[in-house]
Amino acid sequence: MKKIILLLLLVLPTHVFAQYWLTREDTYFFVSTGLDLRNATFGGTVNPAAYDGTWTAGYRNENFSILAYYETFSAIRYESMGVNPGYVFRPGKMLVPVADISLSFIRRPWKTFPSLALNSRLEFHFSRFFIYLRGENRWRTDYDFFQISVYGGVSYKFGFPK
Repeated sequence: MKKIILLLLLVLPTHVFAQYWLTREDTYFFVSTGLDLRNATFGGTVNPAAYDGTWTAGYRNENFSILAYYETFSAIRYESMGVNPGYVFRPGKMLVPVADISLSFIRRPWKTFPSLALNSRLEFHFSRFFIYLRGENRWRTDYDFFQISVYGGVSYKFGFPK
């Protein structure tokens, strides 16, 4: 059994980097919905488990990605919205890593704050949709500290060339 597990661990990098192409059409639009996985299951540092959801609309053209998002977290009266330009590392593959920077605003009941975040996303693509995990390191200017979050969600692709 140990030999089989060792063999699988040795073959895993080859499998990840040798993914076949889904399509040569790397230009598309997408819409997404997702949620903060930690807040949904365990809760945060100041709140019990609650819904913290995101809605996103974006555009991809081979290695370039840009998206606009809106996040709402009513349990702590928090909203965030912004634009994320990013770089797609393996366009057209099944397993696609993406890195982007979030230029955004945090809106609280008492004030609106500018915010900055670094994101890394790992996407698993199917023909018309993909699922993703996104790690975020956000500078929370409303409380002046860095917050690490993990989001998961699903995206639908449209606007393929005919």
